[in-house]
Amino acid sequence: MNIEKKYYKYLDLIRVLACLAVLLYHFNVLKGGYLAVCIFFTLSGYLSCISLFKREKFSFRFYFLRLLKLYIPLLITVFLTITIISFFPNITWVNLKPETTSVLFGYNNFWQLNANLDYFARHVNSPFIHLWYVSILLQFDLVIPFIYILFRKIGDKIHKLIPCFIIILLAIISYSYFYKMSFTSNIMFMYYNTLTRIFSLLLGFALGFIHSYYASLVVKPLQRNPINKIIFYSYLIIIAILCILVDSTSIYMPLSMLLITLITCRLIDYGTITDKENLSIWDKIVKFLSSISYEVYLLQYPVIFLFQYIDINAYWKVPIMIVSILLLSLIIHFAINFRKNGKIKVLRVMLTIFISIISLYGAYQYFIAKDYSSDMKQLENQLLENEKLIKQKQEEYALKAKQEEDDWLKQLSDLEMGEEKLKEVVSNLNVVGIGDSIMLGAVDSLYNKFPNGYFNADISRTAWVANDILQNLKNRNILGNPIIINLGANGDCTLSCKMEIMNTIGTRQVFWLNVTNDYEVHVNDNLISFANKYSNVHIIDWDSISKGHNEYFVYDGIHLTETGVKAYTDAIYDAIYQVYLEEYQKNKEEIIQNHDEIEKKKISFYGNDVLLNAFDYLQNNFNESKFIIRSDFTYDSLKMELEETIQNKSLTNRIVLAFDGSINFSKMQYQDLIKLCNGHEIYILAMDRQAYDNLLSLNDNSVTVINFYQELLANDNYLMADKVHLTNDGNIALSKILIDRLTSSDK
Repeated sequence: MNIEKKYYKYLDLIRVLACLAVLLYHFNVLKGGYLAVCIFFTLSGYLSCISLFKREKFSFRFYFLRLLKLYIPLLITVFLTITIISFFPNITWVNLKPETTSVLFGYNNFWQLNANLDYFARHVNSPFIHLWYVSILLQFDLVIPFIYILFRKIGDKIHKLIPCFIIILLAIISYSYFYKMSFTSNIMFMYYNTLTRIFSLLLGFALGFIHSYYASLVVKPLQRNPINKIIFYSYLIIIAILCILVDSTSIYMPLSMLLITLITCRLIDYGTITDKENLSIWDKIVKFLSSISYEVYLLQYPVIFLFQYIDINAYWKVPIMIVSILLLSLIIHFAINFRKNGKIKVLRVMLTIFISIISLYGAYQYFIAKDYSSDMKQLENQLLENEKLIKQKQEEYALKAKQEEDDWLKQLSDLEMGEEKLKEVVSNLNVVGIGDSIMLGAVDSLYNKFPNGYFNADISRTAWVANDILQNLKNRNILGNPIIINLGANGDCTLSCKMEIMNTIGTRQVFWLNVTNDYEVHVNDNLISFANKYSNVHIIDWDSISKGHNEYFVYDGIHLTETGVKAYTDAIYDAIYQVYLEEYQKNKEEIIQNHDEIEKKKISFYGNDVLLNAFDYLQNNFNESKFIIRSDFTYDSLKMELEETIQNKSLTNRIVLAFDGSINFSKMQYQDLIKLCNGHEIYILAMDRQAYDNLLSLNDNSVTVINFYQELLANDNYLMADKVHLTNDGNIALSKILIDRLTSSDK
């Protein structure tokens, strides 16, 4: 089959449109543009087979030259990218060495699987994330000569249908594996794995065998009929619709990829039934764009990656990137497609030399670059271990917090019940009463009020005998608490006598009743002077309580009537109750205050890897704190987490927000978070200049900015190669500054 002089413009059109779809996908414009990679695979499989068939005898030299056409643009793109990146000091590409190696040796798809890179993530963290496709092509092209030789011999010597059938069967097996893996959680394994993606290449390869052995699958009536163009463009419209509607998260993605592959086979069928010799201007444009489509694909992500670090107006950014991709693609294509008799030969040679020099510098940078794989693997293992530890600590914290809350609620309940039962408690006190005839007349009432009490009262008793009675009770270990004294009406004692009484009583509470009709001896004044010297002496002002109540006394105005006895007993009880109530309330307030102080000191840490990495150093100092750490925290998820915690009334008084440079909050977002946590103490870690400037401009007294950014500037050894995660020294320094700032606020 001789197709060397034939030109199939529709194949070029398919290639150009597929390249455009992928480009628009990479620019986040066409959400299903990734499907067009299946078109590339199918075309590559088909053209590989056709190029082998058109030579009467297979030549490894010919195939090696074909591989070079695939590999040299890749080589130049890789080293050119590294050269340009080396002039951007703000670009951190920690995987330069291992990732570039995987690209150069054709196993990048498997490397990306191992590195957990996500082609569908809407951010660009590598200039080579799209080169998994080229790696699969290289792997296919390395084995395809041997597959071709085997199946060609089978087809030539046994039957032409056999190789076609076997290759299609292999494609079905590959797609079955692909479809099965689509139901797992690891979508990237399905997308990157050679065995799952080779079905498109195999179907294109099988179509090459069919065309070479037989003919086009388009029925003869349609081969020269204008309707074939309608069918061709209809297929293109179907592909366009799929690329518009089916994004990477769609359940129809696996079926869409198969459908795209089968439609591409039909497009090839219709695209090869008509060749063209005289090309229009449009045909020449399509042919030219098709000729640089491979370079355009190679350069897309490097340009997008680099422009992340170039400050350009958003409206101009995409057009400038497109022009840059096309211009660089043209230059590389022009330089490497060297023709002996080509025009402007000198310019082409100079351009080739210039690109070679730049590429050699990139190769040098690649060779001297350090491989941080072991460091990052160690970090990954550490983070995984800390994640397990964090999960365990969070579970422990939740259980402990629940237990503390239950204990506190029970304690509060006990306090409330205690106050309700205080009257009963006071009634059951082991009170001791020492008195004269006034107390003697009220003994029955006192015993009714204080059934566990001990009362010793006698007629005409003076205060001088009180100490002997109390000492006797103390010696017999029956001196209760509190002590009620009602002496003085029949004779007061000196201050030293009263002091002896207090020495005997010790720390027990003393309730001393003053006397009525104290006009001459001033017993009450002496009692006030004495009571001021002791905090545990409480005067029951019976004189004021009884004043104006003649019904309390018999004719002598001293001894009590039945009504007076009740008032007398109540006065004693109320005085004791009030002191015990005040003491109880004081203890209650103290308990609540202590609980509030403990609650105020509790801390909730919210952060990502920067906290996870330093957790080993933080947990001992903050073992009572709550750590909410997620590597994928965003502003929205953080806000949602805080809102949920506030709704559950479990937000601690102190909040620490600690995020590394992988997440940046705007000034407005900081303000929203601070407003959300109004009334709480907020500590925010500043890890970079942007965060520090935003926080400094807030000028909010409720926020304490922990400036770790200056520490990072002053200490190069605090950051790992990725300029995001902290080294061991950095973790120690961060832990120290957090401990210092947070513990100093406790004092």
